[in-house]
Amino acid sequence: MKIKLLFLLTVININLFAQWIKVSNQNGGISGKIHSSNSVLFLSGIVNNFSVFRSDNSGQTWSGNIANKFPHDVYYMFNHKNEIFAVTTTLGQNVWRFYTSKDDGLNWSEKSNIPAVTGNGAILFMAADGNKLFAVSNRKSFYTSLDDGATWKETIINTSVGGNMIYFAAAGNTMVSVLAGFGAVVSVDGGASWSLVNVTNPALVIMYVLNYNGSIYGFTGGNGVYKFNATAKAWESMSIGLPDAASFQIPKIFYKYGNTLYFGTVGFLDSKPLFYYSNDGGLNWSSLTTNGLTTISGTTSSTSFAVTQQNIFLYDYNNTTKEASLYRLTNNTTSINNRSEIPAAFELAQNYPNPFNPETTISYELPTSTNVTLKIYDVLGNEVATLVNEFKNAGYHNVRFKSKDYELSSGVYLYRLETENFSQSKKLLLLK
Repeated sequence: MKIKLLFLLTVININLFAQWIKVSNQNGGISGKIHSSNSVLFLSGIVNNFSVFRSDNSGQTWSGNIANKFPHDVYYMFNHKNEIFAVTTTLGQNVWRFYTSKDDGLNWSEKSNIPAVTGNGAILFMAADGNKLFAVSNRKSFYTSLDDGATWKETIINTSVGGNMIYFAAAGNTMVSVLAGFGAVVSVDGGASWSLVNVTNPALVIMYVLNYNGSIYGFTGGNGVYKFNATAKAWESMSIGLPDAASFQIPKIFYKYGNTLYFGTVGFLDSKPLFYYSNDGGLNWSSLTTNGLTTISGTTSSTSFAVTQQNIFLYDYNNTTKEASLYRLTNNTTSINNRSEIPAAFELAQNYPNPFNPETTISYELPTSTNVTLKIYDVLGNEVATLVNEFKNAGYHNVRFKSKDYELSSGVYLYRLETENFSQSKKLLLLK
């Protein structure tokens, strides 16, 4: 009884005193974006001119403007494998240059460039899918690199749907482009053909997308988190069990760190922020505290989110008061799959449960960061599903396999993990 009571008091204590702490007023302007690489933070934005600031002590103090390390203005920063990418250009020019750093932003060098974007567009963000790296324009085109950003090939999104692109995600041959005012335009054949696919019941428009463990997840605002089923060409709700958010929620955040998903909204009428996180791909969600946040506004603020193993960071700029605020929250959201210790060896675990119906979990361990594929085969050796196909950091990982997504019959199947230096297969049994 004493142990149970002590545990309960500990939980209560954590819930009572966990709160966001304002650590800095470093100004990145209304376009400011916070970015993390290992334990280093970057804040980029327009403060009179384009600026980039760097902090190596969790945002408490910042270096002077390091924008002079780039001959051009920095529009976006992105982590890919062991490099930080900075997307840059000069106002009035249509040449987009990619600078990279392998030492957490101390030194930078130009890696490649895109000389012109179709439709006089701009490269505003980046995405990744395993070995594929994407540079995404605000028009209807994106660029793919198969050599970690050294060279690029443009793909035109051939669709009659209007609107400029605001988000993009890819998982194998499945690609989703979010067009302003229209939602998700989807390709399941590697970009050859596209069609408008939003949530049908209830009717909702996809507003943000990201690649989570080899699947594409979409966010509609409020509590609407969905996973795209490429076979059914439809969005499946991953929001079951969430408390119903108030109406007039303005989506602010959709983010992934390791195996943890985050989303956040701000009330249009009450300016109240709501944050949630999930460690199992959206099957279960928990509330993230909002204690300590004081300046978030649904209509006048601009927010940016970043996560490290130790902390969660929120940058907020209130355009009414012209006040910039950087908040920090101790990261207690990550599950065992995000734990900091590194496995001693490669390992593919037996799926659980086994036998299973309709879904099972497959876990694996990586002692080094590497490219990973995890595929399902029938007993004749035919591939029936790709669960993972991307670069993964060293650590502990798991993925859920839902048989209904692939219309499989009862029987024995094989699942196989392959990396650059390791491969292993195990059997699983589906019983219907």
